[in-house]
Amino acid sequence: MRYRDDKEGRGGFTLLEIMIALAILGIVVTIAVTNFQGLMEKYRVEEETKQMFADLMDARGRAMQRNRVFFVQIATNWYKTFEDTNPAPDGNNNLEGSDTQVAAVTVKHPITSTGGLSNFRFTRNGISSATGSIRFSSTSRPDYDCITVVATRIKMGQTNATDNACVEK
Repeated sequence: MRYRDDKEGRGGFTLLEIMIALAILGIVVTIAVTNFQGLMEKYRVEEETKQMFADLMDARGRAMQRNRVFFVQIATNWYKTFEDTNPAPDGNNNLEGSDTQVAAVTVKHPITSTGGLSNFRFTRNGISSATGSIRFSSTSRPDYDCITVVATRIKMGQTNATDNACVEK
């Protein structure tokens, strides 16, 4: 008579092997989640930068199309654009409480503006009354986190880490 060994014919895993596999899986998941959160932060900053760029381009284009002045106000956590509609029909080139608000956007990342870009206007020809840069502050390093505005153009870029200048792309 032949006695059967308990381990013979079994193909299972030991408790130790399962615990090691779970520990390795936990480490991999932790690294993946950390990297994912960093990527999401970069994309959020880029999204806010691109949205503001689009709103500025829209205000500039509307100023030329409608032959009216458009105003831009920028604060630390929001920005707004207004159409000069008071008094009718073409406004008076001054921002007043009764002018039409076109866009009002609250942002999650702090905005820093230089060169008088906290309050400026686009003339009827689409020319900006101020020159400078707008930056969204973040600990991540997104591809786009700043906007430069000069009299005749608006461009997005990335902040240079050494001198905090906006390098247009």
